[in-house]
Amino acid sequence: MAALPSGTLAFNFGPKGKRRKRTPRPNRRSIKIHRSYTVEAAARVTGCAKGTIRRWIKSGALPAIIDQKPHLILGGDLYDYLKARAMSGPKLQLHECYCFRCRAPRAPALDMAEYLPLTATTGNLRALCGTCTTVMHKAIPLAAIAALAGILEVTVRQATKHLRDTANPSLNDHLGKELKTNA
Repeated sequence: MAALPSGTLAFNFGPKGKRRKRTPRPNRRSIKIHRSYTVEAAARVTGCAKGTIRRWIKSGALPAIIDQKPHLILGGDLYDYLKARAMSGPKLQLHECYCFRCRAPRAPALDMAEYLPLTATTGNLRALCGTCTTVMHKAIPLAAIAALAGILEVTVRQATKHLRDTANPSLNDHLGKELKTNA
């Protein structure tokens, strides 16, 4: 199979030949639990690549009948596997943020964080990881700031103004003046 040019969407064909965009998350809603699937059919119905299905089988995470060819995957096993993969991890406590470098929930360093409003009701909590000092972000509602203030020292920053909201937006008209003086 040839590689797709950059910026091109990959499509696969679902049941009845309908074109479906390949998604990063496998679709388990179209799996029939009383049906057996080959690797190719499982890839088609979930929207994953055949290699992904084979990796799941090889790792032992996805049970399959592999003593004969073609390998068969029971629909119920495929559905249960995808459902278990879709389960979210542990919920973060109010004062915790997820550190991508540590790959774990961490409390902010020195119990300090800053809140950057995005809308009238929500914003981002920004803090440094207490372990590796990486910047962590967490989206929280504005109403949670009062409860968070008892745990952390929270600095509420002023929201940045959009250009359209300023009284005198910059027109960047200096470019024409610079071209005349340098010519």
